[in-house]
Amino acid sequence: MTGKIKLPALEIFMTAVDAVEFSKVLKDQIQSVKFIKQCPWPDLNIPIFDVLDMDIAKNINFSIINTDILSIEEYKKNYVGHYPESTDYYHGAIAGEGLVRFSCSCIADYAPESLMNGRLTATYDLVKQPETDKFVKAVWKIFKKGAKKVYLINRETGQIADKPETRFFA
Repeated sequence: MTGKIKLPALEIFMTAVDAVEFSKVLKDQIQSVKFIKQCPWPDLNIPIFDVLDMDIAKNINFSIINTDILSIEEYKKNYVGHYPESTDYYHGAIAGEGLVRFSCSCIADYAPESLMNGRLTATYDLVKQPETDKFVKAVWKIFKKGAKKVYLINRETGQIADKPETRFFA
C-alpha cells in the first residue's frame, strides 16, 4: 500500500493569553494531549505540560502530542536525539505520528503592537497513520471554532481586503 503524505498548515495570530486558552480548550476536548516545549534539552527530562501557562506560552515552538497515538516513552525512544550529533543537547521531533507542531506568534519587530504569524502544522502519512489524520483534523476544528478569519490590511492606506486570507486565522 503506497502512502499519501499530508502537510496541513494554518497560519495563526495568537497572543500568549490566546495560546494558554487554546491549550486549555484542547486539553478539555482531547484529554490525551500534552505540550512538549521544543528547545535544546540538557537531558531526556524533556519539558512536558498538560496545559500552557503565561510563562511557558512565551516559548516559540511546541509539539502537541496525542499520547493515545504516541506515548511519551515512544517519543523519547524514537523521536529524540542529539542534533547535531556532536552536541550534548537533545532535540525532539516537532511533527510526525501523533504530533502537531505549534509555533506561537511573536511581536513583529517591524510593526509595533503587531504580531507575526505562528503556525499549526503537521506531517504524516494518511494511509499509514489514520489516527494522526483524525487527531490533526480535531485540533484544526477546535482551533478554528475559537478563531476569526484574517483580512489583509494595507498599512499605508488602511484599505481592508474584501475577502479573508486562506489558512490565516486570529
